[in-house]
Amino acid sequence: MSFVGSNILAGASGQGGGGFAIERSLRFNSGDSAYLSRNFAAGNRKKWTWSGWFKLSKLGQRNYIFTNWNSSGQLSLYLEWTNSDKIRIGEYSSSAWEWQLDSTSQFRDSSAWYHLVVAVDTTQSTASDRVKVYINGEQLTSFSPSNYPSQNKDTYVNQAVEHNIGRLQTNAADFYLADVHFIDGQ
Repeated sequence: MSFVGSNILAGASGQGGGGFAIERSLRFNSGDSAYLSRNFAAGNRKKWTWSGWFKLSKLGQRNYIFTNWNSSGQLSLYLEWTNSDKIRIGEYSSSAWEWQLDSTSQFRDSSAWYHLVVAVDTTQSTASDRVKVYINGEQLTSFSPSNYPSQNKDTYVNQAVEHNIGRLQTNAADFYLADVHFIDGQ
């Protein structure tokens, strides 16, 4: 399944402006409360991959890239850019993180496009193999906190609930996004 949108114009360096159009791209502006949503049919909750290109519009704020939230507000997946310009992926239940990875690296180049890949496979016996995060083709290996999901955990992804790109509940994001792909079961 892919989320597909309009085109964004970019200069030769990948910056905004004239030059060429970036296909399958969207601009999320929190003032517009823009987001994408989809209710998934139940799928593989142990293995999935999310991939996309993004460019931050504002630094120092939370930008929710891919999230879900059940109807009672008890379970949530976060794939976000934190207000300290780090990448966070994790799952939150009731009032506590079940698992959470925050990159120790900060990403503060608001003129650059970043390629983000998150590959989850909770069937792996080694904890650090259960969630792999890549930025621009390089695996991030330093996280704090670094609490991985338990082996064979059913993640909150692929539940039959609404999944969003660009928001968590009513909190909207500010970024550009292009060529997003979600792969179920791999």
